[in-house]
Order: sequence, then C-alpha cells, then structure tokens
Amino acid sequence: MDLKLTPAEYGPGDVEVLREDTVWREWGRVVIYEYRHKRHDGTWSGIVRREMHAVRNTASVLPWDPALDAVVLTEQLRMVGLFQRAERPWVIECIAGMIDEGEDPGETARREAEEETGARIGKLVPVMSGYTSPGAWGEKSHLFAATANLSQVGGFHGLASENEDIRALVVPFDEAFAAVSDGRIEDVKTALLLHWLAVNKDKLL
Repeated sequence: MDLKLTPAEYGPGDVEVLREDTVWREWGRVVIYEYRHKRHDGTWSGIVRREMHAVRNTASVLPWDPALDAVVLTEQLRMVGLFQRAERPWVIECIAGMIDEGEDPGETARREAEEETGARIGKLVPVMSGYTSPGAWGEKSHLFAATANLSQVGGFHGLASENEDIRALVVPFDEAFAAVSDGRIEDVKTALLLHWLAVNKDKLL
C-alpha cells in the first residue's frame, strides 16, 4: 500500500494531440482537441475528443478587516452556469478578475479590489493557484487573502466600459463563513478562501 500522494511520472510528451481546432472565439475561445494518452498501466488510450473553454487566467482576493473581523464580498450577475439552469444568477463571491497581459496576479488582485469594491489592499498573502474545472476550463486561478480597512467600503462599483454592476457587501466574518453552509454562497473559490481564513487569520496580522 502506497501511503504517499505521489503523482504519476507523466508529462506533456505522454499525450499525442491528433487535432486542435479553435471553433469559436469571442470573449474566450472554444477549442476542440482529439488526442490519445499514456494510461496508468503504461499502454496507450483510444482517441479522446474534448472541447475546452479557454479564457485568460484570473486572480481572486478576499479582503479581511481585522478591526471589524469582517470581509468584503461582491454580488453581480453571472449568466454562465446559473441562468441556464433557471437558478438565481446573481452570485455572492469574492473579488475576482482576469489578469491583463504582463500583469502580476497580485497586481490584478489589488486593481480588482479597488474597481469592484473601493477597497485598498494592505497585506496580500497567496493562498494557492490552481484549476476550478480542469476537464473543461483552461483558466488558472490565483487565490489571495488580504487585509484592508473596510470601514468606508460598500455601495455599487464596476467599470462602465464593461457594463459591470457590482454590489460591495461588508459582512462579519462569522456570517460569511456560515453562508457557505446555508447556501447563500455557492461559489467554490469564495468558500475555499473563507475556510482558509478561518484557520489562518494570524498569517495576515
């Protein structure tokens, strides 16, 4: 029995791409791949066909005010994934945005915090970088926690040029954390950051 989490010693050279076509391009791209790959037993798979939605990488941040023990969250319309299921498409989540070309993810986090909530970030701590749905989405997410003075934060924000309509919500940490369990927060990256903050507040002080 192997009690260690040891990744298989495979890499890009163990995937043979037979077809790669961009079939749609606008806000993002949809790319069709046909490929085969090494299997865990060392043999080769049959041909697999998958589509991938490719967008720019993103940075997300959860600002926390130690004096208030509160966080700032956002609420805005998110069409993809909710409206098509006839669910309420206004989503409560942490601050997030796409990384501009040549921009550091931490710079994106600070910029988006001001654009979406008016909050000016103090200490910024990387939490993790990873993929939300690696089987279908090409986006890599960089997650941060931060400190900020939230005493004057709130109201409505967003870039008019992007038709953004964002409501900034300053919420006591305990209420935000409880909202993950009661369903008010359904966004996974926000839940992850709230759970991280629950046990790592000292790393921001």
